[in-house]
Amino acid sequence: MFFFAWVASSETTFGPEHEVEDEQIVSLQLTHKEGGFCTIDATVQNPRIGLLAPGRDQWAWLSYADEQNPTAGTTPLAFCRIVGVPQSVQGNAITLQFMARPADYDTLKRALAETMKVRPYWDPMWLTPESRTDPDTVLEGYTKAWHIDRVTHAVTASDILVGEDGLIDFAGNFIKDSLDIQIGAPPVRSVKVSAEINWDQDATGNVDLTQTLIAAFKTAGSNKNNAITSLTGEGLMRDWPEKDDRIGGGWDFGECSVVRTDGVVVPQEYSQVVMTNGTGQFPVWTMKPVLTVDYEVSRKRQETLSFTLVADCQALVTEPGDEEIIEISASGDADEPVDPPDTDNPLGALPIGDVRNRAYLPTARGRQSLEYLIALARGAILERSRAVEISFTVPFRDGLELSCRKNARVADGRIPGGEATGKIIGYTLSADSGRMLAVVTIGCTIGKGNTVTADPGEPVYGEEGYVDTGYQLYEGATYMPVAGEVTYEEFGSIPPNDDGVDFFNMLAADNVVQMTVVNGITTQSAVLSAFKPDLSAAIEALNQVYTEVDCDLRVLKGGPFITDYPIVVSDLMVPLGIDLEAA
Repeated sequence: MFFFAWVASSETTFGPEHEVEDEQIVSLQLTHKEGGFCTIDATVQNPRIGLLAPGRDQWAWLSYADEQNPTAGTTPLAFCRIVGVPQSVQGNAITLQFMARPADYDTLKRALAETMKVRPYWDPMWLTPESRTDPDTVLEGYTKAWHIDRVTHAVTASDILVGEDGLIDFAGNFIKDSLDIQIGAPPVRSVKVSAEINWDQDATGNVDLTQTLIAAFKTAGSNKNNAITSLTGEGLMRDWPEKDDRIGGGWDFGECSVVRTDGVVVPQEYSQVVMTNGTGQFPVWTMKPVLTVDYEVSRKRQETLSFTLVADCQALVTEPGDEEIIEISASGDADEPVDPPDTDNPLGALPIGDVRNRAYLPTARGRQSLEYLIALARGAILERSRAVEISFTVPFRDGLELSCRKNARVADGRIPGGEATGKIIGYTLSADSGRMLAVVTIGCTIGKGNTVTADPGEPVYGEEGYVDTGYQLYEGATYMPVAGEVTYEEFGSIPPNDDGVDFFNMLAADNVVQMTVVNGITTQSAVLSAFKPDLSAAIEALNQVYTEVDCDLRVLKGGPFITDYPIVVSDLMVPLGIDLEAA
């Protein structure tokens, strides 16, 4: 018999007090489909009162007690709320419509979605700002559907292939002529994925060129005790670069200075006589230089990736090429603050981490982005791999424990392979005119039931532990974002396609293309020696060979730089629910 108890919405725990007949049930149909709310159409004796009148309880407990098995107790069928205007209100019976929808459903779903934003099934970098806060977007990386328990109203996410709450084995215990097998659309055989990641590689800093300069003077013979020397030092000092003077190619001069070793900028006396012909002297200027350069650059960077995920499925069509191929395209900005905030990034962390990075995908965060795309492709395949639906009918009492969080198995000689197992994707409990039945529908996958494993590979940079964690590469390694289902091959050895600038280690040796001192002491002394008899001619000649520095720096304002990553993935292993290839 059925019990019906009107209650306040807060009464979500079933108890003996609800084993009453506030309404006399004439017929009943309870339906629950995957991803939706349980709905009830209950035909009751017309109470001839306004059931939707203000102040009346509009929630109800529906329960069932099997009179043929009194020791089983009473089973709650649903906790639900009336949602429709009663039909046929003028007759002796009216039909009421109910839905088992929690009053705080949106809040519960949003809270659950937040807990599901984990690797590899979530990466906000690929999503629009609006979709990042939409709880339904979370499911795109999973093979799950929302499930709302018809009794407890617990909101969970249930896998569409494997039910979390176990298996109901009906075997052959069903009404034989009720068996119905429907072949759906052919499964997706492959998914082609292409994506691009963009960011601005921004860097500012300073490089000290002082020692490079001193080394260049030494090569020109103009070095003394880590200082520089010249016979035209006054002009050299007057022309010394100042901070913020432009150089080009992303460079400006930084802190720069030059002083005589005796601390006097304008010479008051000669520090050393190089040549005398009785009428003049030529001093050697000995100077302490400081030469630094600043850089501030922004370069466009892009990484592209592509892969094709192929399903390890049984054949469902006989003509080659009839299988559907899906294409997924995505793009994201690695320098957008979409990750959870931290101390250094209170408004949100950047996927790229540090915008000076030359590469994104080979990093741990970049691999998360790749694995999310693999999860998207996986979901597209597995959702369509449930290509066979089987429905059958069992007695009402055998359907009391039905749930869209469970799997069911059925056995019959008319089924390929003699049996099938699948996720319960819908069921109906009905009672009308003495007939009490439960109709079950399961979705069966047509995979081959194989699995894959990851390969640790061999370390590239010496033995294990030779380099710090995060820098070692493993030749031949494969990684498994979803256990047993799919792997991808190591790709970290692909170098960035750029000019090789490493903004984390900006050294003078790497950024000075060449630095040459023109007309050092050796050259100037030779010129003076050629004009010893004539002082004025010597002075004129010396003015023509003044000391200067010629320097070329690596150009930093390059780009855009584009690096392509062709990713190699294994076939996607699909579970075996029904064996269409059975002998």
